[in-house]
Amino acid sequence: MSGPMRPVSDPESSLVGHFWRAAREGRLEFQHCAACGYLRWPPAVLCPECLAPGGAWIEVDGLGAIWSFAIYEQVYHEAFRGEVPYNVALVELEAGPRLITNIVGLPNEQLQIGLRVRPIFEALGPDLTLVRFRPSPGS
Repeated sequence: MSGPMRPVSDPESSLVGHFWRAAREGRLEFQHCAACGYLRWPPAVLCPECLAPGGAWIEVDGLGAIWSFAIYEQVYHEAFRGEVPYNVALVELEAGPRLITNIVGLPNEQLQIGLRVRPIFEALGPDLTLVRFRPSPGS
């Protein structure tokens, strides 16, 4: 018998589905406004900068830095019981968007604001791949 299901976004959603499909293929993609050039996350029907409708999806390299983070030492959802303590980080990409994620490959005690990171893609199953980050070489 398996434990509680992890809360996840709907990978088939008409709004964010493209992001999750790209992640399954090892790519990080965001909506780009053709009218003003704004690169946005989360995706939206209208550009939050100029209100133009639509937006094309473009790939970014995903390099960025930790903008903020917290270490969770309490169980807030049963699906994460075996992972406590774990980190939740806000990573600001060089391309502009900020993502809520986890930092892997480094003990929580060594996390710091400004640490350079790069994305990794972790499959949770055939339909969902998470985008997490690890320290970038030379950080």
